[in-house]
Amino acid sequence: MRLRGLAAAAIAALILAACSQEPPPTEFPGGIAIPSAASDVREHIDDQLRTMTAYYRFDLPPAQLPALAVALHCRLGDVGHGARAAERGDPAWYAPRPDRAHRHCESRIAHWMYELDVDVSRPDRYTVYLSASS
Repeated sequence: MRLRGLAAAAIAALILAACSQEPPPTEFPGGIAIPSAASDVREHIDDQLRTMTAYYRFDLPPAQLPALAVALHCRLGDVGHGARAAERGDPAWYAPRPDRAHRHCESRIAHWMYELDVDVSRPDRYTVYLSASS
């Protein structure tokens, strides 16, 4: 009897944990849609008194990168090394690796400044690092 009670409590805890998780974001600041095939999407919003910075990291199939660049009005540079290093205030998971091949661009749409770094070292899946500041 006690075992059944513990099992029921464990199941209830798992259900509650699953229901309390926020759904992944569907758009970046400025109303730009996150690509539908993006996976492992992470988001952190740093909302200060006068400014806001949103950080995103996700994996993306290479075929969807051009559409993302167009949506951000961003012309991606050639493949190179030396991606932006982590800065003070960045979330721990937001750390482009400067030693890996990447592409970079910056753009401004309305009052948002976008900075995009894309780790292209894996040919099957790119890791995208995006920050948006206002």
